[in-house]
Amino acid sequence: MPTMRRILLALASLVALPIAAQAQTGNPLHDQLSALNEPTRRAEVFRAITGSGASCQAIIATYFAGFDQGRTAYWDMRCREGSLYRMSLPPQRFARLGLSVCGALGGGIAAGPCFQAVGTTATAQAGTGMGVQLAGGAASAAPPPNSRFGAIYATDAPMAAHGFGNGATDRLAVNTAAVRSCQSMAGRVPCKFLGEIVNRCAVLVQAVSRHPNALVMTSDLSTMVLNRNFSATGATVREAEAEAMQACRGVAGATCRVVASGC
Repeated sequence: MPTMRRILLALASLVALPIAAQAQTGNPLHDQLSALNEPTRRAEVFRAITGSGASCQAIIATYFAGFDQGRTAYWDMRCREGSLYRMSLPPQRFARLGLSVCGALGGGIAAGPCFQAVGTTATAQAGTGMGVQLAGGAASAAPPPNSRFGAIYATDAPMAAHGFGNGATDRLAVNTAAVRSCQSMAGRVPCKFLGEIVNRCAVLVQAVSRHPNALVMTSDLSTMVLNRNFSATGATVREAEAEAMQACRGVAGATCRVVASGC
């Protein structure tokens, strides 16, 4: 990752805020960043990320994930093209900042999973979007060697965009590819994590209805309205599909369709 000094200089140049507007959290950089309105915060974080040499077309969501016990603040960012980063802001005003790819293996809190609360000393603010997420936490048993991984992402109703991948040995890569595939369909609508797959087959079923402005419903997303997503895993695709379809049939008046599956 490029030097963090550039990020530090970029954030240190944030516009000065009135003292009364700054929260008293013991973390000055976090106080200053959180006091900005969302459009200004996105612009400043974008400047910091690109100033470090990292790739990002534009920031479309920021999320304060919380503090750790040392009062380091964690902020998550999602870029327009699907890149997902977590920035760590130490409580010392001139300390070195950190920038990690969300969900990087072995990264601990500093690398996600992103867009969900961390630590116990603060409650995360409401936010949108999500990051690459990996099954289990630090206390969970590690997957066995040579495991196969997959991930499922989708938008909330009414848009029926989705991303799916399974059977990969590179855990982070398959998550990243799935969320980017979903985001390419969804545009500015945020894709959300539905689940990680480890050594299992999986399926995503969507309950959809014809869009009121469409004459007929086709595979084009503009002709349909999503009612609900249903994902399931199993020893075989047939087993996973049967479980997801059974749940989907409970949505009255909707058409159940398998949009992705694999082992």
